[in-house]
Amino acid sequence: MSGLSHFETEGCRDLLGLLDNDEIMALCDTVTNRLVQPVDRQDAIHAILVYSQNVEELLRRKKVHREVIFKYLATQGVVVPPTTEKHNLIQYAKGYWENQTPKLKETAEPVTKTEDIQLFQPVKEDKEAEKVDFRRLGEEFCHWFFELLNSQNP
Repeated sequence: MSGLSHFETEGCRDLLGLLDNDEIMALCDTVTNRLVQPVDRQDAIHAILVYSQNVEELLRRKKVHREVIFKYLATQGVVVPPTTEKHNLIQYAKGYWENQTPKLKETAEPVTKTEDIQLFQPVKEDKEAEKVDFRRLGEEFCHWFFELLNSQNP
């Protein structure tokens, strides 16, 4: 069972996407003690995320290089000094993911008024006003269509 939050899971998924296939497969073997045999890269990433106990445990692995964490943070717009050590980069990443949760809560607004909720209600048709001559409509369509078709192929 994964001990990662939603934002940590998504962040780690993006971060693991920066690794090579061989590194992903080796990391999967390490995390799962070779008990899970992934079919492909996505399956291996999923297994890594599911069987990791927490973010620090995953990011401290040797296969997750300092440069990979730095590159991930840079792509997310988190500015860190290039000389930052790996354990500090892990803290920056954790802090970034923790800050994503309040942003989501701020942007999500509950619907408080019933006027804001629009339910689908079929429009009542006025039978007398909506009398359509489908035969006439079909004839007009055919006339328009074949005129257009014949103009393309004289």
